[in-house]
Order: sequence, then structure tokens, then C-alpha cells
Amino acid sequence: MYHEQNLGRVNDKQAHEKEVAKLQKEIDFLSNNYSQLVEDVSKLFDYQDGKMSHDMDYTSQAINELNEKKKQLEDQAKIELSMEKLKLAKEQRCILQSQADIIQNMRKAMKEVEGDKDLLKQEKKKLEYLIADLLNAGHASKDKLERIKAIMNE
Repeated sequence: MYHEQNLGRVNDKQAHEKEVAKLQKEIDFLSNNYSQLVEDVSKLFDYQDGKMSHDMDYTSQAINELNEKKKQLEDQAKIELSMEKLKLAKEQRCILQSQADIIQNMRKAMKEVEGDKDLLKQEKKKLEYLIADLLNAGHASKDKLERIKAIMNE
């Protein structure tokens, strides 16, 4: 059971690492997209260097929207990661509680076994005393028979 629980914890850890790697890839992908969009916007600025009117407002608004989207996605990824950590912490607490219960049950079982062992020792001593009494009784009977035989021979 202990090894199964350890294997379960290892599997849970591996699953968590996969999830973290997946989220990291997603963050990298979004970061690359963001960088590309920023480059596109800067190219647009370079292209329209002479114009500082409505187009500038539109691109700055687009940049702000992109920044806001990036922040939202990062926040969402952080929330998902923290939720995953909480789930794993809860599972770990459950595993530790199960281990404590198993150890406690094993100790109770060991105490019961020791109690049974003590009873068996007492029964063994009683049987040894009974056998010794029977052997003594058998020797006494032999002595009596030899005396009777001796009397008969006389």
C-alpha cells in the first residue's frame, strides 16, 4: 500500500509537471504572438511616421487592447496554475492522512497479535505442566507396578 501511494504521488507529480509545461508553452506562444503584434504595430508606425491623427489613436488603442489581453491571459494561466497546485496539495494531504491511518491500523493489529502471542505462550506453559504431571503420574504407576511385581515374585 505504501509503495502504491508513493507511485500515485509520483504519477501525480508527473501529471502536474506536464500541466505546468503545457501552460508554459501556452505563455511562450502568447508572448511570441504579442511580440509579433508589437513589431507589426511598430512597422505600422514607421510606415505612417508622418501621420499623427486618427490612425495613431487606433494603433495605440490596439496596443492597449493587446496589452490587456496579454495581462488577462497571464492572470488566467496563473490562476489555473495555482488551482492545480491547490488540487495537488489537497491530494497530498489525503495521501498523508491515509498513510497515518494505515500505520495506526497496523499498530493496532500488531498489539492484537502480541496479545494472541501472550495467550499462546500461557497455553503452552499449561500444556507443558499438564504433560509433566502426566509423565510423573506414569512414572508413579510404573513404580507401583514394579512393587506389585516384586511382591508377586516373592
